[in-house]
Amino acid sequence: MRKSTWILGGLAVLLLAAAAVTRLAVYPAVHRVPSDLDVTLQYTGKATLLDALALESGDLANAVKRDVPVTVDRHVRVVDTSGDTAVFADRQTLHGPDHETLADIKHRWALDRRDLDARPAPEGSGAEPHRGLVIGWPLDPGKRDYRWWDFATSTEVDAVYDGTETVADRTAYRYRIRAEGPLTDPDLSAALPPALPKEAVSGIAATMPAGQRPDTAALAGLPDTVPLTYAATTDLRVWGDSETGSVLDTAQRRVFTARTTEEAGGGTLFPVSDVDVRVTDDSVRDRADYADSAARSLWLVGTLLPLALLVAAALIAALAIWRARRAGRRSEDAPGTA
Repeated sequence: MRKSTWILGGLAVLLLAAAAVTRLAVYPAVHRVPSDLDVTLQYTGKATLLDALALESGDLANAVKRDVPVTVDRHVRVVDTSGDTAVFADRQTLHGPDHETLADIKHRWALDRRDLDARPAPEGSGAEPHRGLVIGWPLDPGKRDYRWWDFATSTEVDAVYDGTETVADRTAYRYRIRAEGPLTDPDLSAALPPALPKEAVSGIAATMPAGQRPDTAALAGLPDTVPLTYAATTDLRVWGDSETGSVLDTAQRRVFTARTTEEAGGGTLFPVSDVDVRVTDDSVRDRADYADSAARSLWLVGTLLPLALLVAAALIAALAIWRARRAGRRSEDAPGTA
């Protein structure tokens, strides 16, 4: 067999090995959350909020501001990686109509870099313990329910698959999430008063719509200083890209409701925060463009390049076989000796 045939055969084997390495090693290495991920989403909507300054001044008629225009900036970035685990800094900042900061919520999560489920927190990372998804969807999402972590109540609930839609020309899976329970998040709790004077509670209650006011007799039986606890209700609709899992759109409403403690009667009083926002059109388009780019890159590395290498290996192997057979025929046709 000629030397060139051996060379072609060796090249075919190398291309075959390169195809396997690309699909089995390179693709998994790129099909995970990158270490430099840095995403900002902006939401816009309205809120009903307790006005601390009005409370302090005794202006009880204006102690609750209703339908205030607000924006939310959510900044999610990877701050550390350890193998298949990434530590994410997750910050949500609520701004009022004059861009004043009304709330600033910060969390750190240790997540798997492919399915975004909870992972053990690396030592010293400051990541909070939790269960389930918390910032987004697996890189290969499915038409099924997932488990979701609601940080406001520290509970794990269902993220229910709710259909498929087109969002900014991308196919997206829609999920619905609802969580309710005592407010446990320390940042959120710290922004709310632990107690209010009975006069303030009665004054705020009087500003509520008639069907939502606490019972008059219950209000009359409250102590002069009313100790408060808070309940939280979270409603989310999230649209995740069907190919990459990227969050394309989110509508969220979080309501915090003041309650009296069990010692003071344990009754529901009134909402002190009701934030209803949705991702802006510009942010949706940015996330769709990102998903487009990511999907093309994954297709290139995971499908096109391995397939091209396999085809090239097959063609070169066929050429090597053809040359070997041709050389064999020439040898048979050559004059022999008797």
